[in-house]
Amino acid sequence: MTTGKDRTDRVGRRQAAHPVVHWAAALLAVVGAACAPPADLPDAATVVAELMEADRVFAADVAERGTDAWVEAFADSGTMFRPGGTIRGHDAIREMMAPAFADTSFRLTWDPVEAFASPDGQLGYTIGRYTSRRRDADGAVVESTGSYLTLWRRQADGVWKAVADIGNPDE
Repeated sequence: MTTGKDRTDRVGRRQAAHPVVHWAAALLAVVGAACAPPADLPDAATVVAELMEADRVFAADVAERGTDAWVEAFADSGTMFRPGGTIRGHDAIREMMAPAFADTSFRLTWDPVEAFASPDGQLGYTIGRYTSRRRDADGAVVESTGSYLTLWRRQADGVWKAVADIGNPDE
């Protein structure tokens, strides 16, 4: 009969377990601990709430300050995916967005609907709905609505920055 620490031989005498068994058990314990998720993972609901708030602050800041706020919300290597191609980095993002924000009739609003976060709390994304409005040359309101996805990364200082953004119009 074998127990966890000793065993019985053929004639019924109890014998101590072989030292290899102890080493194997210790190794399994170490490997098991190394494979277990870290105990200090952030609370997922808290990270999701942070992402939703980061997106809402982004929208409010853009409504108030326009192009500068839009650019500042992106990480240095932030990327926007648009029908005309991929725009990467602050300078390219500013160049692309400045004409729209220079139009005093232009308004871009959005609201996140849901967010998801990586288990380590360092990456996440928000999904939501947007509306853009402007007046055409005749003064008529031109409105576009759609869905968006913004990928966020927590910076070393704890601030969330957009690393990728894509919007898809409803039409």
